[in-house]
Amino acid sequence: MSTIVRSISMPARGLAALLMALACLLVAPGAGAQPAASAPVAASGTVAPAAELEFMNRPIATLRATLGAVDPASRVENARVVLSELPEDALGAPVTTLAGQMGANSGVMFYARTHPLFAYAREDTLPASGSFEAQVATVESNLNTVLEARRQQMHWPNLVRGALLSVIAFAVLLALMWIVARLRSRVHGRLSRVLEKHILQRTSSKFDWTGSAVQLTSQIVQLLAVFLMFSLAYVWLIFALDQFPLTAPLGRRMSGFLLRLLTKIGLGALSAIPGLVTIVVIFLLTRGVQTLLRNVFDSIQRQPQSFPGLHPETVGATRRLLGAVVWAIAITFAYPYIPGSQSDVFKGLSVLFGFMLTLGSTSVVNQMMSGMVLVYSRALRKGDMVRIGAMEGQVMSVDALSVKLVNPSHEEVTLPNSLVVNSPIQNFSRLADERGARIGVSVTIGYDASWRHVHAMLEAAALKTPHIRPDPAPFVMQRSLSDFYVEYQLIAALDDPARRPYILSDLNANIQDEFNAAGVQIMSPHFQTQPDEPVFVPKENWFTPPATKG
Repeated sequence: MSTIVRSISMPARGLAALLMALACLLVAPGAGAQPAASAPVAASGTVAPAAELEFMNRPIATLRATLGAVDPASRVENARVVLSELPEDALGAPVTTLAGQMGANSGVMFYARTHPLFAYAREDTLPASGSFEAQVATVESNLNTVLEARRQQMHWPNLVRGALLSVIAFAVLLALMWIVARLRSRVHGRLSRVLEKHILQRTSSKFDWTGSAVQLTSQIVQLLAVFLMFSLAYVWLIFALDQFPLTAPLGRRMSGFLLRLLTKIGLGALSAIPGLVTIVVIFLLTRGVQTLLRNVFDSIQRQPQSFPGLHPETVGATRRLLGAVVWAIAITFAYPYIPGSQSDVFKGLSVLFGFMLTLGSTSVVNQMMSGMVLVYSRALRKGDMVRIGAMEGQVMSVDALSVKLVNPSHEEVTLPNSLVVNSPIQNFSRLADERGARIGVSVTIGYDASWRHVHAMLEAAALKTPHIRPDPAPFVMQRSLSDFYVEYQLIAALDDPARRPYILSDLNANIQDEFNAAGVQIMSPHFQTQPDEPVFVPKENWFTPPATKG
């Protein structure tokens, strides 16, 4: 090498060469003693990986060349040993360099006074890293920084000063954490009182969610307090590490990480502002449309005849349906502007929701659409007495997925909406206006009984039954003239359709009493043979024990 970056005073070139050879022996112990060990490495042709030389938690250089039989990792280890064993008088002097030839490799040797540190060859540099002289200058500057840090670390007043400052900072940290804990208690108490005051004024009588709101607020305040305490502890750790030369680089890395994190969060918040503004605008427009719809439906509910096609039973469902459609459109418009909507997390959630909808859509959507059919067909409503297929009872609720009935045995029966839509529905309450709901009973009587007599007995039985109206008067229709009997149907009006099963039971009992008293045989439900004498119960046998008059 023709250029020396910074050289130490030497009386002759021979002495310089001798020192260079001696330095090579220092950084490569055993290189000359074990020549056979290097043969496999050379024969294999593998290139040893580069090794990073660091000392005092500070980078110095990257070594890539294999000098003799010493690979970069061994060179780094030898250099660390040399640096750690330097005497204190060598730490204050500036680092010097001496250029020379080391076997087949040319480079420089770094010195601290007369103490050789390590060799740096041209093969240690990369072509893209700049000139060799510039790399040597960088390594020399790094060495000066490292040796100065080593000297400061060995100066005990610096350690005492760092320890005292760390202890004082720790005391400040404890005081700040105590203040945060007190503030957490006060903020939690104040928010709890505010929530209880405002929520209780708006809470429903059926559900009080004050406790849930207070608990959620408590968890949020607790998380914020823990985050603030963690941040204070992190800042204290940065400060404490920065007080000692050995750990100062770690403190700078931690502060750099914190600064980069805050910068990223700040830039992310700034970039999200336009999207958030757009979301707010969409939300306000949606609220305006929803308010308009609410006013329109309130007007329709007060005067149902003012809007053709809508009925009092369907106004609420139509309002909810249109509200859901409006909000669905608003969410669709606002979704692309949500911060992070293009991230993998949102994409994963979209896939999950799509998968769930795919699995459950067939049944759930079928039930919901059937529920809409029930609502808009106005086939039944809460409180109606109905018969759905073979099931009879009072409607307790018409939900999005099912219809609930209470049968005469006081059992709750749940019918899926799709089953209700596909079954015939008899509503006994729908036409129960001022003329009452209708009830019908059929009996079959032989041709030996006068139809006028049968009509009179059926009408008399109806009038004796409680909760059957005399106006409109009960009447009888002859449904069919069969081979052996005539089928009569009694039609009567009820006061309360909800009591239909009990009224029907009383009516059947009165019909039997009337026919038994008249000695007329009831041939229901099937006629098999004509007996020699009419089959009926004489009046004197009506109250055979354990029966009693009631």
